[in-house]
Amino acid sequence: MRIHMITQTLLSLGQKVIATARNIDRIRDIEQAGAAIMTVDVTWSPEKLKEVATNAIEVYGRVDYLINNAGYTCQGAIEEVSHQETYDIFNTNVFGVLNVTRSFLPHYRQRRSGGIIIISSTASRWYHSGITIYSATKAALSSLGEGLKAEVEPLGIKVLTIDLGHFRTPALKRDTNLKRAAQVITDYKPINGWFEEYVEKKVGNEPNDPKLGVLRVIEIITQSGMATGREVPARILLGADGKEPFVKMCRDTVKQIEEWSDVICSTSY
Repeated sequence: MRIHMITQTLLSLGQKVIATARNIDRIRDIEQAGAAIMTVDVTWSPEKLKEVATNAIEVYGRVDYLINNAGYTCQGAIEEVSHQETYDIFNTNVFGVLNVTRSFLPHYRQRRSGGIIIISSTASRWYHSGITIYSATKAALSSLGEGLKAEVEPLGIKVLTIDLGHFRTPALKRDTNLKRAAQVITDYKPINGWFEEYVEKKVGNEPNDPKLGVLRVIEIITQSGMATGREVPARILLGADGKEPFVKMCRDTVKQIEEWSDVICSTSY
């Protein structure tokens, strides 16, 4: 989700916001709108990110909710994406989120309150040809979010992982949020061609409104609005385009288990 939309929605609800970006000039307008801003690169060392957390907490005296929204997509078949390109996307999409989250956990443990939001993707639940490495980062991230909730919920800390569908944001914008592997292998042209056509059709026609998406995330983590009276789930889809594919995947999984039940249960003592 776009940082400007998240910030604007929070400010409109009367919340105090600290917005971050690698290039702080990109968010100067957010500062003018009333938010505090900071330069942060989630791939910085854990030690430097701990300093960032300390500085952020000092701005308003506390940080109630952390929104992990950093990430990008790398297009290419597994063989095309180099080791360095694979490390780089995991470093941002997974290790960066882990290190930022670890930096704030002592603050939340001390207060016995707070909330951590992890923005993941429906790609974590089923792979997309042409961006398998990206799907792997989101699968790892969503699993980590579920595990983190189990670890820290007894300490009064909420954790919510959101598997986003397609929202009308620059998420599929070339060179910034969508990068292409440097290596191109002709045999994988059908896979990459399919994905490029998919992106071309999808950009500008995404079915979900990012403003409503931000609002729903806030309502779920604060158990307000449409989430009033409901428990905060460990992980939830957001976006109507994700519902039916996931329901089908669940049905297919149950069908496979039933068909292979004799094999699955054949290894017991």
